[in-house]
Amino acid sequence: MSITTKRGDKGFTDLLFGGKVSKGDPQIEALGAIDELNAALGLARVVMVGEAAEVLDRIQKLLVTLMGELAMPGGKNEEYDTAGFGRIGQKEISWMEDWSRDVEKEQKFKGWLRPGANGGELAARIHLARTVARRAERRTWMVDDEIASSELRVFLNRLSDGLWLVASKLESEES
Repeated sequence: MSITTKRGDKGFTDLLFGGKVSKGDPQIEALGAIDELNAALGLARVVMVGEAAEVLDRIQKLLVTLMGELAMPGGKNEEYDTAGFGRIGQKEISWMEDWSRDVEKEQKFKGWLRPGANGGELAARIHLARTVARRAERRTWMVDDEIASSELRVFLNRLSDGLWLVASKLESEES
Protein backbone atom coordinates (compact mmCIF):
# COMPACT_ATOMS: atom_id res chain seq x y z
CA MET A 1 0.00 0.00 0.00
CA SER A 2 1.41 3.36 -1.00
CA ILE A 3 1.44 6.40 1.27
CA THR A 4 0.41 8.41 -1.82
CA THR A 5 -3.31 7.65 -1.98
CA LYS A 6 -4.40 10.99 -3.51
CA ARG A 7 -7.45 10.91 -1.23
CA GLY A 8 -6.27 14.13 0.42
CA ASP A 9 -5.98 16.12 -2.79
CA LYS A 10 -9.35 17.76 -2.22
CA GLY A 11 -8.66 18.87 1.35
CA PHE A 12 -10.01 15.91 3.28
CA THR A 13 -8.32 13.17 5.27
CA ASP A 14 -9.40 9.80 6.64
CA LEU A 15 -9.87 8.94 10.30
CA LEU A 16 -9.50 5.54 11.95
CA PHE A 17 -12.44 3.17 11.43
CA GLY A 18 -13.87 5.24 8.61
CA GLY A 19 -14.93 8.80 8.55
CA LYS A 20 -13.45 11.69 6.68
CA VAL A 21 -12.89 15.27 7.82
CA SER A 22 -11.50 18.47 6.39
CA LYS A 23 -7.76 18.92 6.77
CA GLY A 24 -8.66 22.17 8.57
CA ASP A 25 -10.86 20.40 11.14
CA PRO A 26 -9.84 21.01 14.79
CA GLN A 27 -9.23 17.28 15.21
CA ILE A 28 -6.67 17.32 12.39
CA GLU A 29 -5.14 20.56 13.70
CA ALA A 30 -4.64 18.85 17.08
CA LEU A 31 -3.18 15.74 15.45
CA GLY A 32 -0.80 17.90 13.41
CA ALA A 33 0.39 19.75 16.51
CA ILE A 34 1.03 16.49 18.33
CA ASP A 35 2.88 15.12 15.30
CA GLU A 36 4.99 18.28 15.26
CA LEU A 37 5.63 17.86 18.99
CA ASN A 38 6.85 14.32 18.39
CA ALA A 39 9.22 15.59 15.69
CA ALA A 40 10.48 18.40 17.95
CA LEU A 41 11.19 15.86 20.69
CA GLY A 42 13.06 13.79 18.11
CA LEU A 43 15.34 16.79 17.46
CA ALA A 44 16.21 16.82 21.15
CA ARG A 45 16.44 13.06 21.50
CA VAL A 46 19.12 12.62 18.83
CA VAL A 47 21.58 14.59 20.94
CA MET A 48 20.60 13.12 24.33
CA VAL A 49 22.13 10.08 25.95
CA GLY A 50 21.31 7.72 28.78
CA GLU A 51 18.20 7.93 30.90
CA ALA A 52 17.11 11.28 29.44
CA ALA A 53 16.97 9.76 25.94
CA GLU A 54 15.00 6.81 27.32
CA VAL A 55 12.48 9.17 28.90
CA LEU A 56 12.02 11.02 25.62
CA ASP A 57 11.60 7.70 23.82
CA ARG A 58 8.84 6.73 26.26
CA ILE A 59 7.16 10.11 25.81
CA GLN A 60 7.29 9.74 22.03
CA LYS A 61 5.68 6.28 22.29
CA LEU A 62 2.93 7.77 24.45
CA LEU A 63 2.40 10.52 21.89
CA VAL A 64 1.87 7.87 19.20
CA THR A 65 -0.75 6.28 21.47
CA LEU A 66 -2.33 9.68 22.04
CA MET A 67 -2.45 10.35 18.29
CA GLY A 68 -4.21 7.04 17.69
CA GLU A 69 -6.81 7.90 20.29
CA LEU A 70 -7.31 11.34 18.77
CA ALA A 71 -7.51 10.00 15.19
CA MET A 72 -10.83 8.22 15.56
CA PRO A 73 -14.23 9.67 14.77
CA GLY A 74 -16.70 10.22 17.57
CA GLY A 75 -18.77 7.21 18.52
CA LYS A 76 -16.03 4.69 17.72
CA ASN A 77 -14.68 4.17 21.26
CA GLU A 78 -15.84 0.57 21.50
CA GLU A 79 -14.36 -0.29 18.11
CA TYR A 80 -11.10 1.43 19.07
CA ASP A 81 -10.87 -0.46 22.35
CA THR A 82 -11.76 -3.78 20.70
CA ALA A 83 -8.92 -3.25 18.21
CA GLY A 84 -6.54 -3.18 21.19
CA PHE A 85 -5.14 0.30 20.72
CA GLY A 86 -3.85 2.01 23.83
CA ARG A 87 -5.20 5.04 25.61
CA ILE A 88 -3.74 7.79 27.71
CA GLY A 89 -5.10 7.40 31.22
CA GLN A 90 -4.34 8.12 34.83
CA LYS A 91 -1.38 5.73 34.84
CA GLU A 92 0.38 7.75 32.12
CA ILE A 93 -0.52 11.04 33.81
CA SER A 94 0.87 9.77 37.12
CA TRP A 95 4.10 8.70 35.42
CA MET A 96 4.39 12.17 33.87
CA GLU A 97 3.79 13.80 37.27
CA ASP A 98 6.40 11.57 38.94
CA TRP A 99 8.91 12.37 36.19
CA SER A 100 8.29 16.10 36.55
CA ARG A 101 8.58 15.87 40.32
CA ASP A 102 11.93 14.11 40.00
CA VAL A 103 13.24 16.78 37.63
CA GLU A 104 11.91 19.54 39.88
CA LYS A 105 13.85 18.17 42.85
CA GLU A 106 17.00 19.07 40.93
CA GLN A 107 15.75 22.30 39.36
CA LYS A 108 13.62 24.70 41.38
CA PHE A 109 11.52 27.33 39.64
CA LYS A 110 13.57 30.52 39.49
CA GLY A 111 11.47 32.63 37.18
CA TRP A 112 10.91 32.60 33.46
CA LEU A 113 13.71 31.93 31.07
CA ARG A 114 14.79 33.31 27.74
CA PRO A 115 15.34 30.14 25.70
CA GLY A 116 18.86 30.04 24.36
CA ALA A 117 20.10 32.79 26.69
CA ASN A 118 22.85 30.51 27.94
CA GLY A 119 23.72 29.21 24.50
CA GLY A 120 22.62 25.64 25.15
CA GLU A 121 21.39 23.96 21.99
CA LEU A 122 19.76 21.02 23.78
CA ALA A 123 17.87 23.31 26.16
CA ALA A 124 16.68 25.39 23.21
CA ARG A 125 15.45 22.22 21.46
CA ILE A 126 13.52 21.19 24.57
CA HIS A 127 12.06 24.71 24.85
CA LEU A 128 10.86 24.44 21.26
CA ALA A 129 9.21 21.10 22.05
CA ARG A 130 7.63 22.65 25.16
CA THR A 131 6.00 25.43 23.15
CA VAL A 132 4.70 22.93 20.60
CA ALA A 133 3.31 20.85 23.49
CA ARG A 134 1.44 23.90 24.77
CA ARG A 135 -0.03 24.51 21.31
CA ALA A 136 -0.99 20.84 20.99
CA GLU A 137 -2.77 21.06 24.32
CA ARG A 138 -4.64 24.21 23.23
CA ARG A 139 -5.65 22.51 19.98
CA THR A 140 -7.11 19.52 21.84
CA TRP A 141 -9.45 21.90 23.65
CA MET A 142 -10.98 22.71 20.26
CA VAL A 143 -11.81 19.05 19.64
CA ASP A 144 -15.10 17.52 20.79
CA ASP A 145 -14.91 16.05 24.31
CA GLU A 146 -16.07 12.68 22.99
CA ILE A 147 -12.83 12.46 20.98
CA ALA A 148 -10.29 14.38 23.10
CA SER A 149 -10.58 12.98 26.60
CA SER A 150 -9.74 14.98 29.69
CA GLU A 151 -6.88 12.54 30.35
CA LEU A 152 -5.38 13.27 26.97
CA ARG A 153 -5.51 17.01 27.67
CA VAL A 154 -4.12 16.69 31.19
CA PHE A 155 -1.28 14.51 29.87
CA LEU A 156 -0.27 17.22 27.39
CA ASN A 157 -0.42 19.84 30.14
CA ARG A 158 1.83 17.77 32.40
CA LEU A 159 4.17 17.08 29.50
CA SER A 160 4.67 20.76 28.72
CA ASP A 161 5.32 21.46 32.43
CA GLY A 162 7.88 18.67 32.55
CA LEU A 163 9.59 19.89 29.39
CA TRP A 164 9.83 23.38 30.90
CA LEU A 165 11.56 21.92 33.94
CA VAL A 166 13.99 19.90 31.82
CA ALA A 167 14.83 22.91 29.64
CA SER A 168 15.34 25.05 32.74
CA LYS A 169 17.64 22.44 34.23
CA LEU A 170 19.61 22.18 31.01
CA GLU A 171 19.90 25.98 30.78
CA SER A 172 21.46 26.09 34.24
CA GLU A 173 23.82 23.20 33.44
CA GLU A 174 24.89 24.70 30.13
CA SER A 175 25.66 28.17 31.54
